[in-house]
Order: sequence, then C-alpha cells, then structure tokens
Amino acid sequence: MIEIKHLTKTYGDAEDAPRALDDVSLEIADGDIMGIIGMSGAGKSTLVRCINLLERPTSGEIIVDGQDVTGLSGTSLRSYRRRVAMIFQSFGLLSQKTVLSNVCFPFLAANGKVTPENRERALELLDMVGLREKASSYPSQLSGGQQQRVAIARALACDPEYILCDEATSALDPASTNTILKLLRDINRKTGVTVIVITHSMGVVEKICHNVAVLEHGRVVEQGSVADVFANPRSNAAQVLLERVDWDA
Repeated sequence: MIEIKHLTKTYGDAEDAPRALDDVSLEIADGDIMGIIGMSGAGKSTLVRCINLLERPTSGEIIVDGQDVTGLSGTSLRSYRRRVAMIFQSFGLLSQKTVLSNVCFPFLAANGKVTPENRERALELLDMVGLREKASSYPSQLSGGQQQRVAIARALACDPEYILCDEATSALDPASTNTILKLLRDINRKTGVTVIVITHSMGVVEKICHNVAVLEHGRVVEQGSVADVFANPRSNAAQVLLERVDWDA
C-alpha cells in the first residue's frame, strides 16, 4: 500500500512560494488501478514524480508498505525505484538501441550487464505486449502505440510492485489508447501490480480505473470509486472534467 500523508511541494523558500502540491493525502491499495486526474497545472505530474522521488516533497510523508521512503538515498533509493516503474507520455525509448536492448536496459542499469536469462525474460515481456517479432527493430520503425507497448515491457523488466503512468496515452490515437489501456488492465489482473494513472481524461479513468482522486491547484478536491465520482461529482473540477458544466449559464 502507498500512503501519502499531508504532502506539500513548494518551489522556493518564501512564505508565498508557489505550491505545486498542497497538503495532499491519499491511500492507494495494493492491486488497485488508481486514477489521479486534473486539468493542466493541477499538480498531477509533480505528485507522481514525488512518489518515485524524482522530486523531493517539501514536507509530508510517502509511506510504502509501512516504510517512509521520502528520506531514502543511495542504494536504498535505487532499490526502491526498482519497485516503482514509470511509463511516460513521450515513451522514453533509446533511439539507437533495438527494441530488445531497450527492454533489457533496466537489467543493465541495475547490474551492469545483461545475461542470457535477462534477454529471455525481455523476450517473454515482448511476447506479453504482442511485439516479440519486433525485437530487432528500432523505435523509429514502430508506431506510437507500439513504442508505448515496448515502454510497458521495459517497465515490467524488474518485476515492479507499482507502475506509474504519466499521461501515458495522451500522445496516442483512440485505437492505440484502447490497446494500451487494455494491456495495462490485463497486466494488473495477471500480476497484481498496482497501477497509478495520471491523466486529464475522464474517458481513460472510466475505462481502466477502480478509484480516482481529483486534483485542483495542488489539492485533492474529491476522491472515491470511479462509479461514485462519475455518478455524483461534487467538485467543480470533476464537473468540468466530466463536461457537466453549463457554459452558457
């Protein structure tokens, strides 16, 4: 379980310094597919970058399986990050390496080498995402949806407990988006990995997520099951995202 307690992220030391996150508290259960949604500037990406400690929160706690991880460094931090994989909007593949080498990269980063067993595991993961036949191809030879599937295979290489998806489908067409969302849902069901989906699209949340938190100006303004929030959105942000605001009123 991930417990986020009173998390704040400010940029600068002044009392009126901008707050990207303002007293955010959330619980994300093991095995959940959790949506974190909000409009541009709501703090979604900052929150996910704090979860994997690419950014350090100014205050508050991130407790993972009972351990406060916010102070980790060195070997402990690297070990924690292997448990928390990330999938980016821009895919993040290495253009000069083959698809297989991209999927093997976490093994190289963790151990300084890639073993035959690692390569076999990478091929199994490519098979899982339906791209084993593309192992020798380069990212430039793939469609956007295929590149994102390679990125998912790479994210799974070190058997993470959590996958963070930061606008992972926003650069894709609807058909590719549906393929990626179905793949993430199936991986969640087969492996039990917890998936955290950062998005501005209520359509994405509706298709894949079990629970959702709505951010606005760095604060959680609403959270609950997807069914409850969709049926009865209480916050203005959720109503806008669901397009239930009468713009002519």
